[in-house]
Amino acid sequence: MNPNASHPKILPGTPESIRRASQALRDGKLIGLPTETVYGLAARGDQPESVAKIFAAKQRPSTNPLILHVGHSDSVHPLVAMDSDITRRRFEAASSLWPGPLTLVLPRSESVLDCVTAGGNTVAVRVPAHPVALRLLREVSLPIAAPSANVSNYISPTRPEHVIDGLADSVQWVLDGGICDVGLESTVLSIADPNAPPTILREGVLSAAELERSLGETVTSATLSHSTQSDAAVAAPAASPGMHRKHYSPRTPLRLVSEQSRCPLSPDPNHPERVLRIRLRGAAEPMPGYADVWSLSPSGDLSKIANRLYDTLRRADSGQFDQIEIDQVTSLEWPSNTNPNLLAAIGDRLQRASNQDATDH
Repeated sequence: MNPNASHPKILPGTPESIRRASQALRDGKLIGLPTETVYGLAARGDQPESVAKIFAAKQRPSTNPLILHVGHSDSVHPLVAMDSDITRRRFEAASSLWPGPLTLVLPRSESVLDCVTAGGNTVAVRVPAHPVALRLLREVSLPIAAPSANVSNYISPTRPEHVIDGLADSVQWVLDGGICDVGLESTVLSIADPNAPPTILREGVLSAAELERSLGETVTSATLSHSTQSDAAVAAPAASPGMHRKHYSPRTPLRLVSEQSRCPLSPDPNHPERVLRIRLRGAAEPMPGYADVWSLSPSGDLSKIANRLYDTLRRADSGQFDQIEIDQVTSLEWPSNTNPNLLAAIGDRLQRASNQDATDH
């Protein structure tokens, strides 16, 4: 049991707690906000001083933009500049998926702060599908910037105590919304350029097929057609968060191994290490050379794998292991009816967590 689960800064998601958290936001303070994807580190997004507190608490580079969260799709309009019929049509279609695990990238309005967009000419916005988040956003009636509530590059939080683990000194309160249903960050879809197809900038639980059904047109994926962002590109502003090469990383060294591998990659009998093997699917049966073997989903349920990934990585990083080895995602090894975008999302998070290319072994 994590002692932080009963931390005094964790408030139940009651109307009174939501009012207290809303007032804290208005006063320029930071709070931990539950969403269906991960917990966010929330601040009012219309005050530079409040936004600066997010970057300072997370030790986040200024080139990494923030997502603005609102309680209704209508609340997006003051934040964006939709001067194209195509963009307006796409927004109306895509926003039908709100509330939900979808972030839309659109041309920004002049009211949006440069520090929110990393100086870029687009802004990322979403309406989360968590009842506590929605009640707070509608109570505060402000655009709320809320990246994941963890120190930059560390594993995203999916429980309220995860927020306390890394940011207890930075937050006024953490609203307890339970364990996040999705467990991975939202899909980021850019509809900012009316002359280009809608493009997934960051994979999440939503499939391209589902997005295409809503939009009525082809959706492309930048992440399925390109590798992770190079180190040289990190200094430039990005259109979406979650694009840096190293991200979502435990402190314990983590590397990707073939799903068929049955012993540690580089065993050294002269320097024995406690190596944990995390299997994405299949039984958690003992394997030679491993201190322990865990499985995210014995049945291979991709939604459960996504839901459990970050919490499992945090448990693995508790200090009892010297090395973590986790199955690499190879799309050819999964059934043809598997959601390819969610599979890519899991693979992308693991590559960034290991800072390892998909072709590395």
